[in-house]
Amino acid sequence: MPSGCGNLARETGAQMDLREVGHLFLIGFRGTELTPELREFLDELNPSGVVLFARNIEDPVQVAKLNHDLQFHASKTLSQGLFIAVDQEGGRVRRLREPFTPFPPAMELALSANPDEAVRQFGLVTAREIRLAGFNLDFVPVLDVPADPDHPLDSVIGDRAYGYESDLIARLGRIVIETMRSRGVIPCCKHFPGHGGTALDSHTDLPVDRRDFLSLEQSDLVPFQEAARMNIEMTMTAHVLYPLIDPNFPATLSRPVVDGILRQRMAYDGVVITDDMDMAAVSERYSPEECCFRAFSAGADLLLFCNDPSKALSGRGKLFEAFKSGEIPAHRLHESLRRIRQLKTRFAASMTPCHEQALRDYFKSRNA
Repeated sequence: MPSGCGNLARETGAQMDLREVGHLFLIGFRGTELTPELREFLDELNPSGVVLFARNIEDPVQVAKLNHDLQFHASKTLSQGLFIAVDQEGGRVRRLREPFTPFPPAMELALSANPDEAVRQFGLVTAREIRLAGFNLDFVPVLDVPADPDHPLDSVIGDRAYGYESDLIARLGRIVIETMRSRGVIPCCKHFPGHGGTALDSHTDLPVDRRDFLSLEQSDLVPFQEAARMNIEMTMTAHVLYPLIDPNFPATLSRPVVDGILRQRMAYDGVVITDDMDMAAVSERYSPEECCFRAFSAGADLLLFCNDPSKALSGRGKLFEAFKSGEIPAHRLHESLRRIRQLKTRFAASMTPCHEQALRDYFKSRNA
């Protein structure tokens, strides 16, 4: 059995375990089943988890079987249970389609007659259904504060946001966090420190937000500060450049943003995950190795590759060499593995193979 996260390499005199470094990654993959090739890749990389997209999902029973097989394999051959993640926000960002319950976008919930209850129902129902399907991590809530409502096209986030006011977004985000975690699903807020002030999509290019820190602190950072007060389990960074905070690197790769603002100013000690490193905002400017090196040096714990998992292997090699040479101090590896291990321990009951029959019974009773 491979060594677990607790078997950490010593500061000096011990061989660094390449498999431990693999635990800093969360990956996407192609296909709808656990093939021998995927098994072999997971065994080689030893990632903390996987993320599923529409390309991996055909129907509830198929995805439950896939997640069951992934988790069962992890229990037998990998270091720990897997994070199995999904983007199930409602509206236009939902990987699980009918018969999973469709919810309107966050903006519509926020503008409803009773937004608190509407958001609570979204959290409760979504958490229940994705847990039945074997997921334990949902990349919600979106805590971005979009641009002026009179100019909706000024924000790429649009209807994915819980309104236009930072206090409202903070309140509704809190409800999502509470309901998700109460049902055994890890919430992950995004996109720190705020993607709402740009019209450019970081999937295609690098957005630039030219506001200073004070402006962000008074608006965009408000919901994230509330999430940090709640000790939210996970926070995702934004591939956005804030030149008045860091003129050189986008937030995901920026030590002043991740370590300076999130870790130090907000005293956040939860897991920090990058947005997808395959997105053009970073992938067209930096190699996978540099992306991993800079994001981890900035303060990230988990490095996300959604489309090309092979990049995680090259990134792992770069980090391994950086730890061995002392370019990145060994205590940073220890810190990140500690955060990951503690989160998995807290949600251990959600990291066991799901039961396909329970999912069948749920949908059968709902349709009765």
